[in-house]
Amino acid sequence: MLLKIVILLITSLALFSKALALEPPSAQAPVANAADSQWIRPQKPGDPLIWGRRDGIVFGLPSAGGLLGPRGLIRVGVISPKTGKPELLNYIAIEPVILGPGTRFSRMAFSELEPSRMDPGSRGKRLWVDPGTSAPSDSYRGELHTFPNHDGPIQRLSIQIDVERFTANNAHVYLIASIDSDHPDELRLAVHQYDDSPALEELTVTATMGNYERLRQLWLKGRIVNSHDLYGTYTADAFVEHENYPLDEMLQNADGDAIALCTSDETAPSEVPVIGAEHWRYRLPKLTQYWRVPAHDIQPDLRVRVNGRRVYWASHNPLPGGAAFENFEVRQRYLPGQVFIFGVTSKAPWQFDPPIPYLSPSHP
Repeated sequence: MLLKIVILLITSLALFSKALALEPPSAQAPVANAADSQWIRPQKPGDPLIWGRRDGIVFGLPSAGGLLGPRGLIRVGVISPKTGKPELLNYIAIEPVILGPGTRFSRMAFSELEPSRMDPGSRGKRLWVDPGTSAPSDSYRGELHTFPNHDGPIQRLSIQIDVERFTANNAHVYLIASIDSDHPDELRLAVHQYDDSPALEELTVTATMGNYERLRQLWLKGRIVNSHDLYGTYTADAFVEHENYPLDEMLQNADGDAIALCTSDETAPSEVPVIGAEHWRYRLPKLTQYWRVPAHDIQPDLRVRVNGRRVYWASHNPLPGGAAFENFEVRQRYLPGQVFIFGVTSKAPWQFDPPIPYLSPSHP
C-alpha cells in the first residue's frame, strides 16, 4: 500500500512540475457585473472556473484557462498586484478517513493521487460544480445571497464542489465553498459526506504547497515553530514530519475560534532566486496563510499538522534557505457541515483586527 502511494505521488508530482513549467502562472479573471464588481465568477459557460474577490482571496477548479495545476486539487490564490489577474498561491486537497480498524493511513484517500474512474487515464479525482436538482442553468457562477447585518448587508458567494467517489476507501463527499464580503480574505469550506458513503472518522482539507512561498514559521500559542528546527538535519528528498500540535497549543481569538498561522521567514520571498527551478520562483507579496476553525465547530481532538520538504516537487532542486512546510492542515473528528476556513492576508500575524491574543511583533 505504501509503495503504491509513493509511486502515485511521484507520478503526480512529475505531471505537476511539467504543468508549472509550461503554463502561465496567472489566469484571466472573468468580468463581473457592475452591481457586484468586487466578485469574480464565471459569466458564461466555458469561462475559467474561478470565483472570489478582487479585494481578497480567489479559488478555482481544473478548467480551461483557469489556474494551473494537477487534478483533484482546489486552486487558491489572490489577485496579482502586478497583472491584476488571479494568481496561484496554494492548493487544497481533500482527504477523507473512514471509520474502521487499522491505521489512519490505511483508511484514508487522497484526491490528487488516485486514478480517476470517471475520466479513465487521468490522475486525480474529478472535481466539479454540482448544479443540484433545482439549480438554474447558470449555477456554475455560484449562488450570491445578501444577509442583513447591523454594520451593513453581507453578501455570500457559495459553490457546491462535488468530488468523485474515492477508490481507496469508497468515501463519497462534497464541499460547500463560500466567501463572505465582510471577510474577503477567507475561503470557508463546509465538508459533507453523501448518504451512500462509508462512515467517516475525519474529512480533512489540507493546503499542499507551502514550499511555493517557503512557509517556515508555524505560529502557536506562546511560540513559533520553525521548520529549520524540525527538519534542519534532514538530507533526503522525501516528506518529513514530526508530531501534531493539539488544540491547547493553538492560538484562539476573542470569539474562541482556533487559529493556526504560517508565514515565510524571508522578508521578501519574491526577491529570492530559485536556482535550477525558475518556474518555482515566488511571484506574489509576502502573505500570511492560516486555518481558522469557528468555535462552534471545534472538536476536542482538533490539532495542527505540518510536514516538510527540502526540495521542490518532482525534482532534486533544494529550496533556497532550507526546508519549509509543504502540507499545512487542521484535523479533527468529522461532523456533517463542519467548517474549515483557509485565509490569506498581507497582514502579519500581530496585525490582525481584532488582534489575536498573545501576539505582538516582538513576542509570539
